[in-house]
Amino acid sequence: MRMPTGLVLASLLLAAPNAAAQTSFRPDLAQTLQALRTARPYQDNNGAVPPHSVYSGPLFTLNHAWPTEPPPPLTNAPWQAAIHDGKITPQNAALYAAALKAAVSANGRALIMHYDTWDAAKAGWYNEPWLGSLREAIHGTYAAGEFGPGIFPDTGLRANFTTHVVTYYDARAAYALHAFWGASSMHPALDTQSAQFPEGSIVVKAAVFTSEDASKPLGWWDAMNGAEVWPLYLGVGSGNSPPPEVWPGYVAQFDIIVKDTQSAPKTGWVFMTLVYDSAAPGDAWDKMVLLGVQWGNDPEATAAGMPLEENWNNPKAPLYATETLGWGGRLSGPNDGARNDIAVNGAAIKNAPDSSCMSCHSTAEWNATTQRMDSFLLPSFFTVNPPGFELCGEDGKPDPKGSFICSPAPGSAAWMKWFQDRPGTEAMDAGSFATDFDEVFCFKSLKLWWAAVGPASQPTPLLLRLPGHGQRFNLYNGAPLPPAGD
Repeated sequence: MRMPTGLVLASLLLAAPNAAAQTSFRPDLAQTLQALRTARPYQDNNGAVPPHSVYSGPLFTLNHAWPTEPPPPLTNAPWQAAIHDGKITPQNAALYAAALKAAVSANGRALIMHYDTWDAAKAGWYNEPWLGSLREAIHGTYAAGEFGPGIFPDTGLRANFTTHVVTYYDARAAYALHAFWGASSMHPALDTQSAQFPEGSIVVKAAVFTSEDASKPLGWWDAMNGAEVWPLYLGVGSGNSPPPEVWPGYVAQFDIIVKDTQSAPKTGWVFMTLVYDSAAPGDAWDKMVLLGVQWGNDPEATAAGMPLEENWNNPKAPLYATETLGWGGRLSGPNDGARNDIAVNGAAIKNAPDSSCMSCHSTAEWNATTQRMDSFLLPSFFTVNPPGFELCGEDGKPDPKGSFICSPAPGSAAWMKWFQDRPGTEAMDAGSFATDFDEVFCFKSLKLWWAAVGPASQPTPLLLRLPGHGQRFNLYNGAPLPPAGD
């Protein structure tokens, strides 16, 4: 649906604007651990469904009819052919990305532009279990982060906005969902082998940006002029749990990742991000242009400004999308939260680049003994107690009520733990098993599964800590949020 729109450490980090990395996020519906105890793995949404009087279009239906037989070996992959079956490099990454986008274009265009006839089952795209308690009813998106004008200077942004994402797995990737979760998704196979994706698996994620200003449903960002608009069913405005309503959002980012050990043998994966460019020709799908490609963490690049050999960014990408690139210019899109408020050696730094697509996903692991992730998604110091990493205050000192991540020094050995080239079979921490770069497994689905089947006395999962329930955290990457009003 398209609607009309209206108008230190500085040397170690990329330039960090003097702006809060994130502000408070307002969820659709208040959730509690007690409510999650009744959640089911295949529910379609969070229980809030728009009445027909306000919305009569299609609703999201979870596709969990995953293939039960392993796929045949991958042959003639067009993205591999585009680089002559060699290794991906900064010199050929754009060719690889164009072929990969083309491979998903039929489904990508249908999903984004023709939701009235979208059928995930017919398209052969599938969904992960256990996220229904977080999903809004129309597109099945779940809440991610929130950003404001300070993060995107000189782009015509006139409102704070929230982001919402939905993920789909192609048939090859969905076989891994079957292998890991089984028929019921109640008894996952908690081991590395079961969590591995077949070669050629493709996973995509659409990100939708919605205004937090109830007086500005559309026309609040010049960069989004002409973008495809999706209606979502969620709460808008202030308060802990505003009642849901049908609210428009711009489809602004589309991530595509592929399991490709031939092209990227060190990690086994290639990540690419498309972002909306109002100046690009064509329809809304054509206007989703390449921001960049990443196939490793460049562990040799230990300071900002050093050349990257496992990353290529599009020099013609729109300005707003380049303002959220990660540490040292590594790939990260506007939705991804690779810039955060951190404290290093007693110095507090706002909006510091401290992550990237692959560094975040390289933490994908689960400890089957403790039923948790043993490292946070971003560089930090582990703690047993929630939130699982040490917090600092605005004075840069440790503070359990702080809103800064106590962080290792950029480029240090402790920091570089997050920027290594590990294969998807290798966990970041001893005692955990690897989930092959899939954060939905370990940061979302397994946490929600354990909330439903584990002890009733367990702490509320980090991704569900909400306003009114103590400290607040970004629901996409788990980073702490500043105090209300900052």
